[in-house]
Amino acid sequence: MIKYLSNYKQACEQLNAWLGGFESILKRMVPGNFDWFLHTMLFYHTKYVLKKQHKKSGNDDNNGDNESEDDDAEFDT
Repeated sequence: MIKYLSNYKQACEQLNAWLGGFESILKRMVPGNFDWFLHTMLFYHTKYVLKKQHKKSGNDDNNGDNESEDDDAEFDT
């Protein structure tokens, strides 16, 4: 259980640091736009992290159904 909490804390810290790069944009948004932007960025970040974990684990059995590699480049901050 402690290992899980440690990994969870590390993931939260990494996500928080990644979102810090958008601070100047987020500060100027009205609440509705803020919520939408944050939700969208978290969706894409989660998708990117899961794809990266999948590749790292060696389970790359997509059989040619790869999304473009440009998607990964967008989130390397």
